[in-house]
Amino acid sequence: MALGFWKIPLPPGIAVNEKGSEFQGSRLQNVNTWVSGSLSASVSGTPIPLTSTPKGSSRCFSSCRVDYDTMTVAPLELSCRSCGAKLVVEPTHRTTRCPYCDTPSVIDRPATADRPDPVFAICFTIDGDQARSFLRSYLSRRHWAPKALRQATAERVEGVYLPAYLYSAVAHSRYRASIGENYTTTEFDAKRKSMRRVSKTEFRTLEGSHRCYVDDLVVTASEGIPNIELEAIEPFDLTGLRRFAPAMVSGWTSEEPSLSRNASLEFARQETRADVARRLRAFMPGDSHHGLQSSTTLTDEAMDLVLLPVWVCAVRWGEGNEPIRLLVSGQSGRVAGEVPISWAKIAAVVGAGLALIGLAVILGALL
Repeated sequence: MALGFWKIPLPPGIAVNEKGSEFQGSRLQNVNTWVSGSLSASVSGTPIPLTSTPKGSSRCFSSCRVDYDTMTVAPLELSCRSCGAKLVVEPTHRTTRCPYCDTPSVIDRPATADRPDPVFAICFTIDGDQARSFLRSYLSRRHWAPKALRQATAERVEGVYLPAYLYSAVAHSRYRASIGENYTTTEFDAKRKSMRRVSKTEFRTLEGSHRCYVDDLVVTASEGIPNIELEAIEPFDLTGLRRFAPAMVSGWTSEEPSLSRNASLEFARQETRADVARRLRAFMPGDSHHGLQSSTTLTDEAMDLVLLPVWVCAVRWGEGNEPIRLLVSGQSGRVAGEVPISWAKIAAVVGAGLALIGLAVILGALL
């Protein structure tokens, strides 16, 4: 089966600044290449080499700048390289399949600030049948869910390479807190007219600085899958990272980043500051502390686009009920999603509990 690659030129008037600072100690230095060899694309019969980021370099988030205010991305029309059928590829997708001959195609769009080229990808290790099995097990354990939902099967299970960013930074913090030291002293008890031992806590103010490195924080780059849903199927084993090559996503649905880079960056910064706050609480000396205040500055920030394997499952249950969406990690099989509860079950349990309480009261009165 022929595999189609297309490299799409930049629209007129759009320029990309390739002069970005390199992040030392990048993940690229420790990641093996999954697909080797030379890849090429063809547009109107002209071969175009497909190149990837050189090993050992990684762009910081500020290395590209494109003015998106006047740019509109439209669906792309291509011809299948196997049967010649016309294909329409949505701007949010990197891959497509010919509906006539099932030939997969990968679109290599030009990198921009909000849609950079993927640097890494994690391959699927869970197939569709396994994903359905994990899903059935997950639903069967939702004891408060409606019976129809617990017995439902996925109407549609689709493997998607979800865009996300791997974020790393150095966090510099200044903190101030009251540190408590416990001690024991002897006091005279006037009522008992005797000595007694009393435990007390002495507090003192502590100020200082703290520095730590936060790495491999994963945040979504998709508007369709919010960050809270992605967090629910984490963690991903990042030792499975491989350098991205178009052949890795061929035959799969691969989404382009639909969330702006700045929005993903804000998610990453919020999570990083929350993580640093937890580290500071654990860092505090003494037996106790209170009134911890801190301010954190982030430097040496780096963001690498990565494609994560996710099974997106649509589960339809009962008549007139909206289908629910559940996610299954394509690497670990972890399942997450919001499952509705059965208020009838809750009412029955509460009613039974009240009935037992009433019966106990009556029996107590009779006895």
